[in-house]
Amino acid sequence: MLSKITAAIGLIAVMGGLADRADAHTPRIAETDGKTAAIEHLVQSEMASRQIPGLQLAIVKDGEIIFTGAYGQSDLETGAPVTDRTVFGVNSISKAFTGVAAMQLVEAGKLDLDESVTHYLEGLPPSWDAITVRQILTHTSGLPEIIDDNTRLIDGAEPDAAWARVQELPLRYAPGTQYAYNQTGYALMGKIIEKLSGKPFVDVVGEGQFNAAGMAHARFGNTADTVPELARLYTYLTLQITDMRTVGVERSETPFARQEVWPAYMHPTAGVQATATDLAAWVIALQKRELVSERGLEQLWTPQQLPDGSYRGFNKTINGYGLGWPVIRRAEHPAITPTGGNRAAIFIYPEDGLAVIVLTNLLGAAPHGFVDRIAAQYIPDLAVEN
Repeated sequence: MLSKITAAIGLIAVMGGLADRADAHTPRIAETDGKTAAIEHLVQSEMASRQIPGLQLAIVKDGEIIFTGAYGQSDLETGAPVTDRTVFGVNSISKAFTGVAAMQLVEAGKLDLDESVTHYLEGLPPSWDAITVRQILTHTSGLPEIIDDNTRLIDGAEPDAAWARVQELPLRYAPGTQYAYNQTGYALMGKIIEKLSGKPFVDVVGEGQFNAAGMAHARFGNTADTVPELARLYTYLTLQITDMRTVGVERSETPFARQEVWPAYMHPTAGVQATATDLAAWVIALQKRELVSERGLEQLWTPQQLPDGSYRGFNKTINGYGLGWPVIRRAEHPAITPTGGNRAAIFIYPEDGLAVIVLTNLLGAAPHGFVDRIAAQYIPDLAVEN
């Protein structure tokens, strides 16, 4: 690993060394057939071009972890390197955990995906009566958004006031008629899970997924937490704000630390922190049907079709959305693709027995843009488009 960079050097010097630090790596498990060098060259190249401070990688083939790697730095000010124990926030990949928790309740006979959300929680607005559990999990509910475009709770309100405020707003569209990515529904799903399980959401997921899958380092938290081994989050972007709304974006010459702090009811949307090997163990447990049944997994991974027969997702590549799980719908080598914060990605290729997990500590790293290229080392005829 490269030498530590002291805080006195400052972030300007740190920026200048990003490309060099992309070469710092600690591969832990690897094949010996030539793929290792190609993968590491690809990772280091992408880190340099995207100016990613730190990255963690895990690859699963046929139910076994065959490759892990840790690259770059988890903290630019202290020079702490990324190791296989470094924990990264995974942002909206958390929604896939929420989907699994919901499916576990379905299989326990406690939750009906097509029942109204008001059947499970009292005191919700009458307009929410037409919204089903399936619709909130697939982002087709029409719920108003509790997060404003500055990624803060609506109107900058305190947590309780924000939850009360969002319930006063009208629905954005008739439930089930459109797709629009939405955080409110997952906050609501977390409340339903707590009500039906009789436990805090973090305990439901901790016991039913973290512990059950052997995720030794997984936890819930915020980027502001002072926890050993937690990668510090960075960005190059500064929002230009007028009247509590973003009107533009400026790019910094150097990366700077960013903190994300959310109330507990937002954990179902973005609260999970884990290592790449934790997530690899979770994927293996899911595929071995240790967390949900085969039918349950099929439902989680099946994209929701809209009334007009179309499918919607994040973009033209990640073009469908199941129950907490984004997907790539394509004729050859389809993939299940939970991503988070434009900095973390899991790509599962069910037909190929492969999964690739990439975690970074840079907002805007967009690892989903190069995961297919890593996978192509194991799937030679994979047409890389994203």
